[in-house]
Amino acid sequence: MLRPPRGGAGARRVSRYIRERAESSGGELARLKAALAERGLAPRKRFGQNFLVREDIAQRIVDHSHLREDDVALEIGPGAGALTARIAARVAKLIAVERDSGLAELLREELAEHPRVEIVESDFLDCDLAAIARDHGVEKLAVVGNIPYNITTPVLERIFGQRAAVRSAVLLVQKEYAARLSAAAGTPEYGSLTLFARYHALMEPLMTVRASAFWPRPSVDSMLVRFFLRDRPPVDAPSEELLFRIIRGAFHMRRKQLVNTLEDTLELGKPRIERLLRHAGIPPARRGETLTLDEFAKLAWAAAESAAPRHEPEDD
Repeated sequence: MLRPPRGGAGARRVSRYIRERAESSGGELARLKAALAERGLAPRKRFGQNFLVREDIAQRIVDHSHLREDDVALEIGPGAGALTARIAARVAKLIAVERDSGLAELLREELAEHPRVEIVESDFLDCDLAAIARDHGVEKLAVVGNIPYNITTPVLERIFGQRAAVRSAVLLVQKEYAARLSAAAGTPEYGSLTLFARYHALMEPLMTVRASAFWPRPSVDSMLVRFFLRDRPPVDAPSEELLFRIIRGAFHMRRKQLVNTLEDTLELGKPRIERLLRHAGIPPARRGETLTLDEFAKLAWAAAESAAPRHEPEDD
C-alpha cells in the first residue's frame, strides 16, 4: 500500500505549474468569463486578446506605472478592465482606448460610476496623442497598456512618432521582444528594432509576467517595460531617414561585411564605400550587427558628405 509522503525535507512540493493554475483559476477568471458570456462575447484571436486575470499582477503593474494625481493617462486596449479602475483611481483623468465594440460597451456599463474614466471606441493606431493631451489641458500623457503581441511594433512606432505628447509609456510586451529591445551589440537579439527603440527612448525592464496570468493563456511569458521618451535623440545624424536606411540595410544582411551591405543600401561602388567607411573610422570588414548607434550615426554623416555635390573652383 502506498502512503502519502511525510513532511520534512523529503516531502513532495507542489509544482509551480499547479500553483499557477490554482492562482489563475480563481474569482477573477470566473467573473470575466461570466461577464463575457452574459454579453455573448469571447476572446478574439484576430485582435490578439489575452485578458489579465491575476488581480495581484494588475496591482503591481499599476504600482510600477508611477502615475501622478495630476496625470491624464491613456490606456491602450483595456479589454475587460483589469487595469482600468486601478489606473483611474490614481490620476486626474483616464482615456481608455478600446477597439472592440463589445468590450467598449462592457467597460461603459461596468465603469459608469467612475467619472474620471472616458471610454473611447477606436484603434489606438489612429489616435492623435497630441490632440488628446491638448483637449485635456496637459502637455504630455502617461501611457499604459497590455498590448496585443501582433501590433507591438506599430504601437511603439505610434508612440515614438508622437513622443512630444508622451511623458512615459508602461507596456506589457512579449518577453522575447523585450530582450530584443534591450540587446547589446553583437548578440543574436540585437537588431534594427533595438536601435529604433534606443534612438527614441530609454527602456527599463520592470517585471516578468508569466503566461498563466492570462486567459486565454498565450504560448510565451510577457515583460512589463517602461519607456522614457527622449526630448532629443542620443546621437546626431544628418537625417533620421538616412540613418535608419543604413541600419535596416545592415541588418537585412546581418552576416555580410559592411562594405557589401552599404554597397547595396547606398547604391555606391565599393571604392567609394571603402572611403566613407575609412572616413567614419570603421573597418570595412565589420558587420552591421557589431555597430553601436553612435557608429551608425558616423556612417550616416559619412554617407551624407559623400553624396553632397562637390563645387569645383571656377577658372579665372
